[in-house]
Amino acid sequence: MSRQWTGFTTALRFTLTAHVRNRLALVLAVTFIPLWVHLVRVCAYDAVLHFQVHAAGGEIAASNNRATQVNSALNAVTVIVGFMMFMEAFQSGPLDRRLVLAGYPRRHLMAGKVVALVAIAAVLAVYTALLLRLSFPLEQFWQLALAVFTANLAYGGIGVMLGPLLRGELEGFFLIIMTSLVDAALQNPGMNPLADQPGLRFLPMYAPSQLAYTSAFTPVWAGSYAAGGLVWFALCTTAGLLFFSLRTRSYRRPGARGRGFALPGQRRAGRTTEERARPGAEV
Repeated sequence: MSRQWTGFTTALRFTLTAHVRNRLALVLAVTFIPLWVHLVRVCAYDAVLHFQVHAAGGEIAASNNRATQVNSALNAVTVIVGFMMFMEAFQSGPLDRRLVLAGYPRRHLMAGKVVALVAIAAVLAVYTALLLRLSFPLEQFWQLALAVFTANLAYGGIGVMLGPLLRGELEGFFLIIMTSLVDAALQNPGMNPLADQPGLRFLPMYAPSQLAYTSAFTPVWAGSYAAGGLVWFALCTTAGLLFFSLRTRSYRRPGARGRGFALPGQRRAGRTTEERARPGAEV
C-alpha cells in the first residue's frame, strides 16, 4: 500500500510541477479573467434581459450586463483550464511513455493528472466566483462556484483527452478555444434567450451555465445540474485514459517475445553458434 501511495504522490507532484512551470497559463488565470470581467462590465449594455433558465424553473429577468459577465467568466476560465490540462498531457507524453516502458503503472500517472485537474478546477472556480462577487451581488456564491467548478472539470477533461490524441500543440490550442467560444455563445442569454435548440443540453457548458445563471440571479437550489459537467468530466477522462494507454503501449517486433533489454556486451556474449559461424562475424 505504501508503494502504491508513493507512486501516486510522485506522479501527482510531477504533474503539479509541470502546471506551475506553465507560466503563460498562470499569468492568464491571474490577470486575464479579472480583466475580461471588468471589460464586459464596462462595455456591455445594462438593459433588463428576459431569458429561459430551465434550472430555475422557467424565465428569469436579469441585467444583460451581469448575465454577460457570468457567461464571459465561464468562457475565459474554461479555456484556461482546458489549455493547462492539454499542454501538460501533451508535453509529458514522451516522458510518460518512457516511464510506462520502465514499469511505472499507468493508473498512477493518469490518477495524478486527474487529481491535479480537480485541484486546479476548484481553485479557479472559487477565484472566478470571487471576481464576480466583487463585480455585482450574487444570490448564491457557493452554488455559483460549484457551477464554475463543473465547467472547469468538463473542459479540463477535454484537455486531458486531447493531450494523447493530437499530434500538435497548435491543433489542441485552437480546438479548445473554438469549442469553448461556440459553446459559450450558444449559452449566452443575450444571443440565445430561449435556449431551446435541439441538442443544446448535450453541450459541455449547458448544465454549468444553467446552474451559474440560477445561482447568480435567483435563490433556487439547482445542484442537480452539476451532474452535467461531471458526466462530461467522466467521459472525457475515461477516453483520455484509453488514448493514454494506446500511446504508451509497448509494441514488439514479431519473434521478439521473451527477449528483454540487454546491454551490448551481454548481447555479444549471448550470440548463438550459428551467428558466430557467419562469414565476417566478429569473434
